[in-house]
Amino acid sequence: MDAMWVYLKDKVDCRSKLSDVVYWPEKVVKDRSSALKQEDSSGEEPFQVESPVTPVHQVIFHRNYIRKRYYELSVEDSSRNVIEMIFRAAATSPSRDSRKIERILRVKHSSEILERFEKYREMIKKKAYEQHKRHPRCVVDGNELLQFYGTQMNCCSQKLNRVIELCKDFTCQVCRIIQSGFDTEYGKKYGIALSSCSTTSSGNTPAIYKGANAKRAVIVCRIIAGRVVNMVDRESEDRYDSIRVGGLYSKLEYLIVRNPSAVLPCFVIVFT
Repeated sequence: MDAMWVYLKDKVDCRSKLSDVVYWPEKVVKDRSSALKQEDSSGEEPFQVESPVTPVHQVIFHRNYIRKRYYELSVEDSSRNVIEMIFRAAATSPSRDSRKIERILRVKHSSEILERFEKYREMIKKKAYEQHKRHPRCVVDGNELLQFYGTQMNCCSQKLNRVIELCKDFTCQVCRIIQSGFDTEYGKKYGIALSSCSTTSSGNTPAIYKGANAKRAVIVCRIIAGRVVNMVDRESEDRYDSIRVGGLYSKLEYLIVRNPSAVLPCFVIVFT
């Protein structure tokens, strides 16, 4: 799966056209600790990562933002085939995965968003180098990983031929996440919970979000994990960048990322 992802990163450019670039004001994101706890040690139920309040209260809206953020991949697109293989290979039980993929959207980013992601990587690499190379993977690439974020999307009805723009529906989790760059009130307080498994959190969003048009979705993300610490072994916050939750008595493992600059959404997979 890692080899497929490297191939895809080299082939696909998520950058927007220069004319579409909107420079948003930079925000200083304070370090915060995660209060998330593992719900079920059996590993059968997904870990709850959504906030019980409405999304309009979660998202920090930018006054100016790019509307055309998606490019839908056709079934003939080789990139779509690779994404499908990654999605299914990362299922809890790949051999029994029966999910039906309806759409795969590539997320387009402004140069500012990409620059913010790379600046965060360089900061992590520098910190790791200054710590006498105790974190060799961080020195090389900031400890970049492929992770999934399970949520829902409300604006991808089968009646639409193509999905290219962010919708204005406050309850559409995917569009609000892409719009904010994971910079939400909930994320500021608890961190951003992602997983190496593509089935986590699927269908586990609170009932308040569910509607006639709601579809299950997974956001495929590149993340700069940096220095990772286990939840039970947490040290002072300046000594780690991400927190690992679960994995000891559960098949499910989550990575809590503390800074939204460390997360770059690349693809949205809508499925049933």
